[in-house]
Amino acid sequence: MNILAIDSSSENLSISMLNRGNVLFDFNRCLKFGASKLVSFIDGNLRKYHINLDDIDVFALGMGPGSFTGLRASFSVVKAFMIALRKPAVCVESFYSMAYPFIGKHRKIAVISDARRGLVYAATFLSERGLLKKETKTSLTILKDFAHSKSGYFFITYDEHLYRELSEINPKINFNQKTVYPKAKYYLEIAQNLAGKKRFVGIDNLKPLYLHPKTCQVRNVKI
Repeated sequence: MNILAIDSSSENLSISMLNRGNVLFDFNRCLKFGASKLVSFIDGNLRKYHINLDDIDVFALGMGPGSFTGLRASFSVVKAFMIALRKPAVCVESFYSMAYPFIGKHRKIAVISDARRGLVYAATFLSERGLLKKETKTSLTILKDFAHSKSGYFFITYDEHLYRELSEINPKINFNQKTVYPKAKYYLEIAQNLAGKKRFVGIDNLKPLYLHPKTCQVRNVKI
């Protein structure tokens, strides 16, 4: 099975491909407005390895949360491919790929990113027996409230200033010392499992994970 995975939810544009059970390439590049160059980077990597779009069986897409513009770009591109090639797609939350490298290293993992206006996107995962399990639904919340309720968790993010804020909230909080970006290569295994079970996402239901204050019960402030 050939799977092309894409994530443009952060400033790290990530493209990876599984070819006959092996990772053929793993492209990651931090770029300003990188999502606008997504098609050219996909084309360049496929040409480099002599792969045609028709050779791809399934598209795997990082669904966010994250950059509104970046997610719109990747979803638009994949929808166009689905229509033109009549190939299916699967979606995986971008935070999953951030927690994945820490399987077996930390049992409780908290993933956060800056949602602006004093809010963060947040989710927690459990690493058990070599598997990564989603513990809580991705939500939109206040960092201080989230951090206070997550004692014993290992925090990761790609927004470095959140590490400083965590230290101010609680100096004992354990967090990664470096930025951790979503990476498409970590979708390949789960995408293969989803595809094997025919758990595809129809084009009408292919939507990014957009979180809004009303959805997450965060009170709107009247100005």
